Amino acid sequence: MKRKLITILLIASCTSFLLSGCSIAGRKIYMSSGTGWFSVFTIGKGACPKNEALVYLANYRNLYGSINGADLFEGEYDTEHLISNLKDAALSHLTQVYAMNQYAAQKEITLDQQELDRVEQAAKKYYDSLSKKEKSALKVKETDIRDMYGRLALAEKVYTDLMGSVDEEVSEDEARVVDAKIIVISDQDKADTVQNLINSGTEFDLLNSYNDATQMDVSLKRGEYPIEVEEVLFSLEDGAVAGPIAASDGKYYFVKCISKYNQELSEENKKSIVEKRQTNRVGDILDDLDENVYSELNQKLWDEMELPDKETVKTNSFFSVLHEYLSY
Repeated sequence: MKRKLITILLIASCTSFLLSGCSIAGRKIYMSSGTGWFSVFTIGKGACPKNEALVYLANYRNLYGSINGADLFEGEYDTEHLISNLKDAALSHLTQVYAMNQYAAQKEITLDQQELDRVEQAAKKYYDSLSKKEKSALKVKETDIRDMYGRLALAEKVYTDLMGSVDEEVSEDEARVVDAKIIVISDQDKADTVQNLINSGTEFDLLNSYNDATQMDVSLKRGEYPIEVEEVLFSLEDGAVAGPIAASDGKYYFVKCISKYNQELSEENKKSIVEKRQTNRVGDILDDLDENVYSELNQKLWDEMELPDKETVKTNSFFSVLHEYLSY
């Protein structure tokens, strides 16, 4: 469990900007080795060179390769699994950058001159921070870094513009979270027994022995239970009990409303709803690219790529340097 948790934390951290919904320009990927020796993948007219993938892998490795001073790629940890997950995260980030650049080309979105100037300044600073050994291992020139930064900056600009177009108004009722006690029963005869006990005045908590659910006390938002249950529960006042509710999943539900409005959780849910809308907005774009733009991954080349040697390549500032000069 410790190793699994560390892996989850590692990949959860591996996001420079939040795009969602694909691993490479959508979900249909044509695997081949036909993208060329130095191209890891293509999305539309964009082809990712091997040295760009190396830069991302090196920075991911050095940024997220340790927790509290412990090197995750040595010792007792599941190194093979960690490397695989880290490569997946880096590839996902890269392909989303290229997908956003493809979208930018379709919409004629570009970096203005000031942005281009800052990209060039950032590229110089980052390139100058690399040692000769790092430049050699990563196979990069300053112009390569400038091009990589240009693509990353454009992707972030497009993403920020997209997020600005998402409606952030969420009604209180849409976001409302209800604290409740719930009993789920699969058998009608048992449901009749529970109903008779409630009618005779038995306390709701004492009926948990009939419960097929693992937990009686829950905090519910819309969309988590069958619609028949949701409609009843969200109409109850504090302390009210309802049931049995025959739901579309074939089960019977008894519910007791403890609080019809959990303010703290409702505010958190508002944020979650907006984030979901943002994710769906980007997902719609990626779905469209998936349908209309050919994407190809050089699977053989990608599988053979290894993380740059940490003793030679120690750079971890690729993303932060750009954001010193340009941040959306």
